Amino acid sequence: MGIGVPVSRYKSFISKFRESVLLYTLIKNRRFMLGLVMFLVLLLMGLVGPLLYPRDPLAFAAYPPDLPPSLEFPLGTDRGGRDVFAQFLHGIRMSLYVGFLTAVISTVIGLVIGVTAGIKGGVLDETLMGLTNLVLAIPSWLVALPIASITPAEHRGPEFMGLILGIFSWPWFARAVRAQFQSLREREFVALSRMSGYGDLRIAFEDLLPQIGAFIVSSFAGLMATGIGGEAGLAIIGVGMTRHISLGI
Repeated sequence: MGIGVPVSRYKSFISKFRESVLLYTLIKNRRFMLGLVMFLVLLLMGLVGPLLYPRDPLAFAAYPPDLPPSLEFPLGTDRGGRDVFAQFLHGIRMSLYVGFLTAVISTVIGLVIGVTAGIKGGVLDETLMGLTNLVLAIPSWLVALPIASITPAEHRGPEFMGLILGIFSWPWFARAVRAQFQSLREREFVALSRMSGYGDLRIAFEDLLPQIGAFIVSSFAGLMATGIGGEAGLAIIGVGMTRHISLGI
């Protein structure tokens, strides 16, 4: 008990200091702020745009076909007489939703496998990495495409797309988390935690995961992009969502 109190105070101070430094660094990073602004603009367009521009993006032959861009139709119309700008606004929202679901599923799976393998090691590490390498060796497209093609069209919604893309997009993330955990678990602050009686689970969540928080956030953004691109590719092929519109349609 005598060791636990100073160790906890030391770790709390270090954690708060690092959080303040990280926040200051991000705010001063122009590329980060530019990317954040662009993301917020797209998010607002997807959330608020359809309310300010209330046109049905799926209404077939609602307008003259193949109209050029104008004040009435900012992006014109397609061959089916549908408003392209309305499709764009609704597509942003749905694609971001699919990307978010993909990222959540992939992040959860990758963290569970990567953290477990990195903190435990041994036979369990080898088993989990063997499974990870097996999934990594199979292109996600080769699995997602046939699954989507044999699924009835009425069941191919955004949740389904996020699921089939998410469960095959995690291997690289799991391997990266494992590698960072294997490096961090040899640090002095982890040794202090073990001296205080911390178990593997507590060390993983209180000591190691905060150390790779920035990496998790950046990986989440990358996994979102994977989900958006994957769904768009499936939609272009013809096995995407049928009752919803996305950037792939």
